[in-house]
Amino acid sequence: MTDFTTTGGVRPQFDGEARHMRPLVLKGLLLTLLTLGVYRFWYQTDVRRFLWSRTAIEGDGLEYTGRGLELFLGFLIALAVLIPAYVIIALLSFAGGPILQVAAQFAFSLAIVFLAQYALYRARRYRLSRTLWRGVRLGQTGSGWAYAGRCFGWGLLTVLTLGLAYPFMRASLERYKMNNTWYGDQQGRFTATGGQLFRQGVPLWFLVAVLIAVPAALLASAAANAPDAGRELGRAGWLGMLFLFAAVPVILAVMAIYQALEFRWWANGVHVGPASARCDLGLFAFLKTYLGYVLALLLFSIATAVVFAVVGAALGGTAALREGGAPALVFTAIAYLATLLGYAALGQLYVVRPLWKKSFESVTLTGLGALVAAQSTEPPANAFGEGVADALDFGAGF
Repeated sequence: MTDFTTTGGVRPQFDGEARHMRPLVLKGLLLTLLTLGVYRFWYQTDVRRFLWSRTAIEGDGLEYTGRGLELFLGFLIALAVLIPAYVIIALLSFAGGPILQVAAQFAFSLAIVFLAQYALYRARRYRLSRTLWRGVRLGQTGSGWAYAGRCFGWGLLTVLTLGLAYPFMRASLERYKMNNTWYGDQQGRFTATGGQLFRQGVPLWFLVAVLIAVPAALLASAAANAPDAGRELGRAGWLGMLFLFAAVPVILAVMAIYQALEFRWWANGVHVGPASARCDLGLFAFLKTYLGYVLALLLFSIATAVVFAVVGAALGGTAALREGGAPALVFTAIAYLATLLGYAALGQLYVVRPLWKKSFESVTLTGLGALVAAQSTEPPANAFGEGVADALDFGAGF
């Protein structure tokens, strides 16, 4: 399992193939649908255990000790906290005038954004406190409120600079998270800078800016020259629409490339005690994964369309289904749920799993020998933060 590089480093190995994960995913998604979403906490836990346990460093796998019941209880506690806030805002909106209503909605939106960042920080603490390697627990200190405040301030600056401040925001937030990350009694730190990420990512920023600005300018010109709403778009308008449709897949590809670039930048800046990481992830590694997922979705959609067409014909054809009745409702419900289940399963198998594999296996770890003496000191965290993230529908990630 161990892969030693020529410089003495160690590469983690992941041996979780799609065929190993498929039964877990299908069972979890099916039970989640049958229980109207309640089982998703146990399903999420099973997926994490699969990913963690199949990831080995120097032959020893990671261990995830979280439980689905913890996530479910954290979600219920979060709902008990958030529902009264929703009710208060709704009452203020109905009782006050238009100005109070707009002010209340705006304040509530800002509060949700702030609370979401707090929840995501606490969710990270929960996941780390449930992760062990060689019997030593990871942990996270620091304040979720302080982190949320940093996110809020940096987010405002990022919006005002049209995204140019984003690399510096990422560096600041990652520095705060890693400085409060522990492997036993060994503290983490983050040495990558925002300037490094800015220099690597700014060409992609300019490319996206051009892809957005050009069709916007063409469409604005067409609108200015066509005061009559019923008039045709003209050459500029059609050119703008064509450019826009062509730009969308390019922008999505650029986002995948930037995601790989950012992960490589992040991994190269991570240190825990005397251990450090070096990453050689290719810029197109994540893009290839997403393209494979799109192809899988296309093939699955064609296959399901053929199957449902054959079954529909056997039930009397589309005319009979359009007439309604119990058979039509049952057939439509089954078709919808089967399609939803298939799309979700493909996402786990051909996005989450391969991205996890490529991310870990692109990293070379050095200085692990000095971590042998690390001792667990941080007590396990509760799942309240992760419950808030789920209740806000932000998700806690993997």
